[in-house]
This record gives sequence, C-alpha cells and structure tokens, in this order.
Amino acid sequence: MSLFDLLPETKGLLSKDILLNSITLNSLDVQKGDLFISIVDSRELQKKYIKEAISRGAAAVLTGLDIVHNSKVPVIFKQDLKQTLGNLSDAFYKSPSKELITFGITGTNGKSSIANYLFQFKNNNGEKTGLISSISSKNSYFSKLTTPDIFSLNKIFSLAIQEKKKSLIFEVSSHAIHQKRIEGINFNYGCFSSFSRDHIDYHGSIKEYAKVKESFFKENSFDSAVINIDSTTGKRIFRDNKNFVSLSSNQSNSDIFLEYKIEGSIIHTPWKKAFIPKNIFAKHIMMNLAASMGLYYLSKESDKLVDIDFKNLSGLPGRMEEIKIPFNQSCYIDYAHTPSALKESLSSLKNKHKGNLICIFGCGGDRDKGKRALMGEIASLIANQIIITSDNPRSEDPKKISLDILKGIKKSENIDIILNRTKAIKNGLNLLKKSKKDSVLIVAGKGHETYQEISGKLIKQNDLEIIRSFK
Repeated sequence: MSLFDLLPETKGLLSKDILLNSITLNSLDVQKGDLFISIVDSRELQKKYIKEAISRGAAAVLTGLDIVHNSKVPVIFKQDLKQTLGNLSDAFYKSPSKELITFGITGTNGKSSIANYLFQFKNNNGEKTGLISSISSKNSYFSKLTTPDIFSLNKIFSLAIQEKKKSLIFEVSSHAIHQKRIEGINFNYGCFSSFSRDHIDYHGSIKEYAKVKESFFKENSFDSAVINIDSTTGKRIFRDNKNFVSLSSNQSNSDIFLEYKIEGSIIHTPWKKAFIPKNIFAKHIMMNLAASMGLYYLSKESDKLVDIDFKNLSGLPGRMEEIKIPFNQSCYIDYAHTPSALKESLSSLKNKHKGNLICIFGCGGDRDKGKRALMGEIASLIANQIIITSDNPRSEDPKKISLDILKGIKKSENIDIILNRTKAIKNGLNLLKKSKKDSVLIVAGKGHETYQEISGKLIKQNDLEIIRSFK
C-alpha cells in the first residue's frame, strides 16, 4: 500500500507518493521501506526513536508530536494518533481478522493455559489453528507481549491466512484493552478465565481493573463466550450478555460445571461430559480445561462434535509442571505470581500430598506492593515451610520486597529469607530431601521464564535447570 492510499491527507503535503512495505511501532523492528509510527509522549524519546527508525531505513514517519523538521524522510504529524491506530492498521492489512475465526481470552489467571488447550483440541482434531503466545514454541506465533500491538496482530493474522489457518487464538491482557491495542479486531469467541487482584500498580484499583476487563465484552461483538462466573465481575459480564455460556465450580446449574472431587472430577457441558484423568489434580487446571472445552464445542457445528481426549494433552512449561528429582519426593515449578494463583497452587498440592509442603516464592519489584503481604499470608496459612526469595526485583531492593511479604506472614517458625534465588531453590531441595514421606516443594513465580529483571538488566535464572542439576 502507498502512503497516499493510507493517509490521503498527505497528498497535499508531499510531492510524491511512497510505497510502504510494512508498519511498526518499534524503531528497533524497522526495515527498509517501512512506515514507523511513534506514539511516545516524551519529546526526547520521540526524537531518539525517529532517528533510530530513519537510520534503519524507514520510508516515512508518522508521529503524534509535531517536533521533527528538516528530516531526510517525510515526518508527518497527525493529531489524536493513538485513537486512529486501529483504523490505520485495518486499512493497511485489509481487516485480516474478518477472514479467520478468532478467540480472545482474557482474565487474571489461566489465559495461557486455556489458549494452549484449545489450540491442542482444535489441531488434534484436524482443524488448522494458530496460536499467539509469549511462551516460545515451534507451533505458535511468538510475542514478547501477552497481547501484541495492533500492527503486529494484523501482521500475524495475515500470515495465518497465508498458511491456510482457519482459526486464531490469542490472549487479551488488561493493558492491551486499556491501551486500545485491539481496536478494529473482529472477535468471534471470547473467554473470561478468572478474576482476582492484579495490575493494581497500572490500573490504580481493583475496581478500575474490573471495569477494563468488563469493557472487553461490552465493546466487542461476540458470537458467544465462556464466562467464569465464580467472581462478582464474571457474574456481571455473564448477566449482561444473553448469548454467553457460564462456567463454574461452585454453581451446579451453570452451563459448564466442574464437579471437583479428589477421587476423580467431571466436566459437565451442554454438549458432552468429560472425565478428567487422575494425573490432572489441580482444580484451577481443571477449570482451564473446562473453559477450553466449552470454547471448542461452541465453535463446532452440532453434527461434528467429538469426544475430547485429555490424555494426549501437553501442559504449558512452568504451569504446575512436575520436575523429576533424584530422590523419592515431588517438586513443581509454577508461574503463580498473584495471591489467587498462589492460593490455588498451594491448595492443590496440599490436597494431593500428605507430607510437608515447602513453598519458595517472591514478588516482583515496581509492581503492586499491596499483594506482597497477601501472598505472604496465603503461603503461611497453607505451606509448612516458606522460603522467601527474589522474583524480578527490577529497580527495588529485594530485601525491602521480602520484608513487605513478611508483614503478612502469620507465624514465626519455618520461615527463611534467602534472596539469592538459586541458593533458595537448592536450600528448598535439601529441606525436601530430609522431609517425611510424600512431601512436596513448589517453586512459584517465574515458571517458564529463564531470567530475572534486576536493575534494568536481564540476568540468567532458570528454575527448571537449577532443579534438574541438583544432586
């Protein structure tokens, strides 16, 4: 597409048209012939990024701040630029989401797992389906962000169409909703996975966080959606949309009901009933399976319903992932980094194992400080032994974060603070080795991640490798 076609108002500003290869919001991703769009509010950063983009071969620049003049490539100022990104992306990529069956999954916990299970259900049954994921996989479209920007999304949609995919599944974060990153996307099916405290540092309050999540379902037109109604927010979303399907583990009259039992759980749906294998023991994992099962059946024609085989499913790396250790106890890594996720993971392990439950966790720096004491309290009420360590401290002092966690802990015994995460894990494994029969260790917070964010740097930190190398 040419610049004149994309932005007709430039015809009176430029002497000749420019053919555009692609569009990007990241100056480091610019390739020769691209249009770079700069949406930062800082004038200094704007100048820096525009200079970077031009040096990389940008054919033109579109900016919301009228500050760059006398450039060797056109730098075009456009008022209210952020509000027009969806329309620009739609025009350039020709609304590719309308050519696919799209699934948008939002909620506090469970988004990645639901997306991954649905992806497997569909592909295992011969439906060519794509997945956008922040967990690198040869079968998915990788994104550093939970939800890419609108231009990256449409680029992926276009690629999926070229690859003959029929459907595309992706997660929708509260940041993406609030920042209008999904403007113009056509959604066929939605999912609300769960709701609890998270991202208060960004949204300001849990009330505002809930409003953002609810707005996803108010501002988009879905054929249908699976809504977890085990929260007040979920109940409101479901109540306001008659074509949606309810999911619950508490209310047996919901459309999809998880009948949770230690000896064997059952998912009841309007379409099929499924018995969950005993090796899947965590209730929140079962709820994720139930949600993905509902989405799968919602999107199928009634005469083509098949039974779902849970036995051939692969779990996500770092999501309640059991790691083999060289002695007869159990060890898991889990991405749980919110109070509710930590509670769910610890409760599931407590139900499964009769010995000691050892929990290693920390909290991220420069994020919601209010959840630290809450997570400390949860760990102290469920785990027998706690080791507080560093997570991603970022610019904060890890010791200060650990003391914030300590404020919520209700007991004084069996608590250790070991800020070096590697040492904390090794210490936990030694404790596990000495513990009574059927004890378990969970290393929570980072899951699949292979680094720590410390003072602006990414430092190698792989919980999985540390556990596997333990002798």
